[in-house]
Amino acid sequence: MSLRRLIYYSALVGGWAAFCGWLLSEMLRADVKPGAQNLLVALTAGITGAAIGLGLNVVAGMCNGQWRQLLRRGVPGLAGGGIGGIAGGLIGNLLYQHGLPRAVGWMILGLAVGVVEGLYEKSPRKIRNGLLGGGLGGLLGGLLFDPVVRWTATDSGMTSRAASLVVLGMSIGGAIGLAQVVLKEAWLTVLDGYRTGRQLSLTQPVTVLGRSDNLPMPFLGPMNRDLEPEHLRIVRRPGGSYVLEDNHSRLGTRLNNQPVTDTVPLGDGDVIRLGRNLVRFNQRRRPRPQEAPPQPAARWSEPLGGLAAGLRPRQESPAPPPPAGGDLQRLQGARPETAPQRSPPAGPPLPPPPPSSPPPSSAPLSSAPPPPLSLFPPPAPSPAVAGPLPPPAPLPAPPSAVPPPPPKPVPGVLPSGARAWTLRPPPPPPAPPPAPSRPANFVDPQKAETKKDS
Repeated sequence: MSLRRLIYYSALVGGWAAFCGWLLSEMLRADVKPGAQNLLVALTAGITGAAIGLGLNVVAGMCNGQWRQLLRRGVPGLAGGGIGGIAGGLIGNLLYQHGLPRAVGWMILGLAVGVVEGLYEKSPRKIRNGLLGGGLGGLLGGLLFDPVVRWTATDSGMTSRAASLVVLGMSIGGAIGLAQVVLKEAWLTVLDGYRTGRQLSLTQPVTVLGRSDNLPMPFLGPMNRDLEPEHLRIVRRPGGSYVLEDNHSRLGTRLNNQPVTDTVPLGDGDVIRLGRNLVRFNQRRRPRPQEAPPQPAARWSEPLGGLAAGLRPRQESPAPPPPAGGDLQRLQGARPETAPQRSPPAGPPLPPPPPSSPPPSSAPLSSAPPPPLSLFPPPAPSPAVAGPLPPPAPLPAPPSAVPPPPPKPVPGVLPSGARAWTLRPPPPPPAPPPAPSRPANFVDPQKAETKKDS
């Protein structure tokens, strides 16, 4: 059965079950003494509640379709509805005698009927949905109970009781079915195969699909004789996501036309193939993403605030100690005072050196904060140079707006980038063909005629 039809059939079966319960209670009222008002109320409410619980619990198991499974589901529904009906009827009658509306009593009946399905399937989510739908349906039916009794009042009271109980049963059934459909998180739909169009709400931690009759949505018939009794499993994880596992079946399981060899996550709209059956997985509630561990706040001294991709923040190092006096003089280009003097080469004495300026003070530098770190390493210090520095290189001339004239061609020199071509003389004209040879005694007739005329 599809989930959309579940609301309609739940309301319809709830109404008819209430009518059947009323009919059976009217048959038993004749054997009850007229003064036993509480007994009459408990009898009518108990039988009606048992009938509603039986019908709604059977409707919830229509996805299985096996009569044995439906009868097993009907027994706890019959017991739960009967107990809830008796308790709710007595409490409601007590409130009615004190001038209060009896809607609270019928709400208790709805809660008892709604919780039976979840208890039978051992599903906390169905228990929650059943309590919510049954409580709202019982409260709504209880609020409409007294107005319907007044609108359909007759001398015998049978019509008013029947109409009010039917409205109560339809309210409880429709509200429970609506809650199960609206609050569903994930469900399966049979697209092709055995009993196409069936839908199953995934409310249990583990849902098994296969050929067994005990499963909530079995795949029976001759076309599925090669399936395993428990072909695959759909497992719900704590975060709200679902995964698919093949139960080492002979035919195997395919997800989106890909074979399943290990645990595979399921997404909304995925299609599962088991044998000749196609089942679509849908999920309304998205799984909660895993929270990432908090990152430490970036310090101001890190390059670009620690946001540069591929760069590792540099650690601050303590400031180096100030250089000693001799090192300071060497860095500034002067010779230390204690530098050893070379002995001059043998030969004539050299002239005395010119007076030099006094050496700079060797006082240590004042302590200063270390320079800020940057993306590039600091430049290497230049080597110490003794003596005067060389003159700086001349700066290049600024570019002119007028382009320079092209260079003049030099005879015999090709410009850069040109190819050298060898000029060859043109070929000589072809020789005329030789004249045809004539015999020695050949006489030209034209010349002979000219000579004759002369």
